Amino acid sequence: MNNSEFYIGWMANAPKTFAKHVKKVLFILFPVALVVGYLLSTNQKKFSKSNFDFGKLTEIKGIYYNRPVPMLKVNDELTIPLVGYGKHGAETAIMELEKEKVVSLNGKEVILKGTLIYGNGKTLMQIDKNENPIVSIGAESMKQLQQTDLGVKTIRGEIVDPKCYFGVMKPGEGKAHRDCAIRCILGGIPPILHVQNEKGESNYYLIVGPNGEKMNEAVQDFVAEPVSIEAKIMQQDDWIILYTNKESIKRVSYAQLQNPETNVIACATNCMK
Repeated sequence: MNNSEFYIGWMANAPKTFAKHVKKVLFILFPVALVVGYLLSTNQKKFSKSNFDFGKLTEIKGIYYNRPVPMLKVNDELTIPLVGYGKHGAETAIMELEKEKVVSLNGKEVILKGTLIYGNGKTLMQIDKNENPIVSIGAESMKQLQQTDLGVKTIRGEIVDPKCYFGVMKPGEGKAHRDCAIRCILGGIPPILHVQNEKGESNYYLIVGPNGEKMNEAVQDFVAEPVSIEAKIMQQDDWIILYTNKESIKRVSYAQLQNPETNVIACATNCMK
């Protein structure tokens, strides 16, 4: 390219040699851009297959228990944790309904209606006081909650809020969802630990205090980060429950999180029975 072919932006046409050079560059860059775009799109993390039955109410019969978290025990294979409307747990709504009806629901056979949230083999139900969620209240059940002691172990994973994770938000985990998850957990939604094994299989653990008390405030600084939790582990139907305390929750690196040896008892539903 010589001085006579110097190109200035306001000129109507670029010099032939300059234009030819630009075409060569574009000819190379265009397919490169297509390949890079394809690779970036195909390697993005896929949205989960979780669902939220927005606008659809479902009636479910079971036994209501308020500990370790508000839940509806449907049968020996299925327990459905309850969450409230918006970024709230179900406890406040249940307490208000119990006060109105002058009755304790704990341990009684009930039929509740609410909005189902489900995915990856887990089911939750959102109840809203304004939707009159109590369809009927039966007698107190003779069945007691059964838990299997799995010992004390250290589990590594990510703390998430189950309402968003299992269907209300996509993505419902990771740094992008951190602020929302913290607000949901502080609002009373029980925190869970999401764990994956080396095969990419997921399992989920409810997190409660040593005696079953709420751990919502205690875990807020660890949400959406890789952590290890030393806990007494109990299995109740299709859920595994971690009985722990704040001092037993430690931050770990993402590299440690991917170590298969750390993903203790991360397996399919009911794998510990």
